[in-house]
Amino acid sequence: MKGQNNPHLQEGRILWAVIDDEELAADEQQHLQNCPACTSKVEQFQAELQELGHKARMSVPPLSRPVSMPKARVAAVSHSTGWLPFFAAAAMAGVVVFFYFMAMENTAPPVLTPLQVQNNLLEDETLMREISELVEDPLSDDMYEISGEDGIGFDDDEDEFLQFIVPDIEDDLQS
Repeated sequence: MKGQNNPHLQEGRILWAVIDDEELAADEQQHLQNCPACTSKVEQFQAELQELGHKARMSVPPLSRPVSMPKARVAAVSHSTGWLPFFAAAAMAGVVVFFYFMAMENTAPPVLTPLQVQNNLLEDETLMREISELVEDPLSDDMYEISGEDGIGFDDDEDEFLQFIVPDIEDDLQS
């Protein structure tokens, strides 16, 4: 090695040189001509390929007759098959449409009589009334007795609540 500034060719580029050395770049071709290490690798790959080819020829029996491709046959033209794909597509479309409309019949909403509708509205109104009562008076009378509250607080009259929190000045002067 004469102090080359070019590094040796990579293995992929050496394989490319074995395949076709004219496809290499000009600097790679120059390196290949000047570098004995890279040239010996290329020759080694070529020798291995030659040996592989020789073994392959030895393992295969010789040809007894020439290889020929079968003659192309002309397909028979049938005019009756022109309708078959169209008929198949039409039949499939008919089946899809049939099942689509069958599913629509099965999923139709139930028809309610006016009496049922009126009963549903009354049930909704009763439920809303019970909810309103629970919001206004959440505990039963027994629970108010246990807790010591009478259930009647300042919620009924805001003026009483404000009077309790901020008494009038006149009351203070009298007392």
